Amino acid sequence: MSPAEPNQPQNQDEEFETALMEVEKSLIALKQRYREIQQAQKRKLELTERANASSPELSSEVRSIKDELQQLEVTLESNLLSDGDVKILFWEGVRQGLLGEVVWQILRFGGLGVLLGWLLKTWTG
Repeated sequence: MSPAEPNQPQNQDEEFETALMEVEKSLIALKQRYREIQQAQKRKLELTERANASSPELSSEVRSIKDELQQLEVTLESNLLSDGDVKILFWEGVRQGLLGEVVWQILRFGGLGVLLGWLLKTWTG
C-alpha cells in the first residue's frame, strides 16, 4: 500500500463535509428567503385590504400603502431570483439596450453619409 491511499478517504470525507456544509448554508438561505416571501405576501394582503376599505379622506394613506405595495412586489420578485440571475439579466439588458441603440445609430448615420456621398458625386460629376 502506498501512503497516498490512506489520504484518499480523508480527502473524500473532507470534500463531503465541505459539500454538506454548503448545502446546509444554501438550505438556511432558502428558508430565510421563503420566510421573507411569506411575510411580504401577508403584508401585501393586509395592505390591499386596507387600501380597498379606506375612505376618500384617507387618500394620503392609500398612496403610502400603494407605495409600500410596490416595494413589497419588488422584494418578492427579487427574492425569487438569485444574485447570479439578477447579474445575468442586468448584463443582458445592458447589452441589448446598448447594442440595439448603437446598431441603429450606425445604420442611420452611415446610411445618411452614403446617401450624401452619392448625391455629391452625382451633382459634381
